[in-house]
Amino acid sequence: MKEIHLGGHDEETDDAGAPLLIDSHGSPVSSAVWTLYAHAISRTGAIPTLIEWDNDVPDWPTLRAEAIAAQDILSDASRASAA
Repeated sequence: MKEIHLGGHDEETDDAGAPLLIDSHGSPVSSAVWTLYAHAISRTGAIPTLIEWDNDVPDWPTLRAEAIAAQDILSDASRASAA
């Protein structure tokens, strides 16, 4: 079974000063990740999706907003494949 996990990340830099993204599951999914997710779903079709929050779990409205964002992308992909 396929499944996509989405989660927030922390932005740091490595010893050479290059960007380093740490998968922290402690912040909202970034807009760049939503864009990548939408692209992946447009290519694969709907895949079960889990939004992970392991740290600094936010209030219900924030959690719900992220779930709705994922559902909107899945619904758009389903409509496109039905057309």
